[in-house]
Amino acid sequence: MVNWLMPFAILPKTYTFFFFDLFSQIAVVVFGLFILVKLYLQPTQLEDVLPKTSTLRIWGVFVVVQLILMTYESFVVGATTRVYGLLHGLLMFIQVILSIWMAYTIQKMLIRSYEDAIKFMKSVVITMAVYLGVIVLPQILYLFGFTSLTHWINPIAHLFERHWENRNFYDNGSYVTTSLRVNGFEPEAAYLALLVGIAFSPFLLMLVQEPLRAFKNRWMYWTAIILGAASLGVLLLAKTTTGFLLIGILALVYWLAAPKKQKISLFLLGIIAVIGVALTYITIPSIHNLLNTWIFQKGGTDNRLGGTIALIRTWLQHPLFGVGYGYEGQYIVDNLPAWSKNNFEYMQIYQHQAYPILNDTFGWLARYGLVFFLIFIWLLFGLIKRSLVVLKELSGKFDQRSMFYRVSIKAFYMTIITVAVVSSVTPSNVVSWPILLMLFFYWRVIHIAENDVFAKESEQ
Repeated sequence: MVNWLMPFAILPKTYTFFFFDLFSQIAVVVFGLFILVKLYLQPTQLEDVLPKTSTLRIWGVFVVVQLILMTYESFVVGATTRVYGLLHGLLMFIQVILSIWMAYTIQKMLIRSYEDAIKFMKSVVITMAVYLGVIVLPQILYLFGFTSLTHWINPIAHLFERHWENRNFYDNGSYVTTSLRVNGFEPEAAYLALLVGIAFSPFLLMLVQEPLRAFKNRWMYWTAIILGAASLGVLLLAKTTTGFLLIGILALVYWLAAPKKQKISLFLLGIIAVIGVALTYITIPSIHNLLNTWIFQKGGTDNRLGGTIALIRTWLQHPLFGVGYGYEGQYIVDNLPAWSKNNFEYMQIYQHQAYPILNDTFGWLARYGLVFFLIFIWLLFGLIKRSLVVLKELSGKFDQRSMFYRVSIKAFYMTIITVAVVSSVTPSNVVSWPILLMLFFYWRVIHIAENDVFAKESEQ
């Protein structure tokens, strides 16, 4: 029953720009209908899927404070294209809350046991394999000269590819044929890197870290190896700074999480990899240009750096509760350094619309303030603390159930660290269906593992 979630989640095309992104995608219709039908047929589940009373109170206070701030800012800022406006902003904010609740609810409804969690993760692996093989591989081949694949790439992009408004990224029929960069169905290459690096890679990497002898079905191990290598290739061929950043973060976390015996060999492999990259940088012009363009001599960073400085200034001006959802755009423009406005993207696009949040951490702080940001961190650390207790109980056990719980919990840590680092530099797209589903999947596994492990202990 849980197998169909991720295939719908990875179809990000938005059918209107009026609603919040997630509310304009096909997944919201499918997930929403399922939840409604499920509650109609089994109304007693409503009580089961509602969060705890304490959590509901926190959310309630958060929503009320945001509504007050949005109403206040609607008078202070006034009518301008740089903010969402009170009615539109209110609708967007409600949709954000509903999207998070839907992801939480559907995972709680469907992932009720170890067997359900296994089925979901198998479906994620299969979805990833199909996505990379059927969608991303033809795009990669197109970049290497197989231009006849346009007849496959463009029609399927027309059906499922998400586009940014007022951008010329898709003029030739799709992003890849226009920009010559791989994007899957995402609006640009960086978002494909986020999908692969945050939603898919952590579980695969933590699975590979388990000893090969522990696998009864070794095809799982080799599948993870193959898909992990494919993910690395996608992060590289996406030709985006975000992709290179994710490679570095994932590699570092993988090394830190590795057993002591593996650390030495991995360290040596890392040195060899660095030397190899240095040699190819010196000797191969295409690699030289690639690394210069996206790392060493990267241009076009004025908006991101200037926007980050503006978000920090906005947050410092409204430290406790922020400016309210959708009202940060005017404050960003007011706080932008003058040097960051002298570029084409700002003058042609950002000057005439709501300035986007280009740094999630300071964007959250500017929107919601330090109080609710710290409350969220406190709730997250509470879950991490509980998961550490479970992980300690699972150490040294190599039965399939224990191994799955251990891999999932470690993948959860890797995901959180990756999101935290990426969000401090650039948008992390954490409020997207695939990433939300994976985060609530890990949350469900922690609860199931907790009940399973300590229930068995009490029986002994």
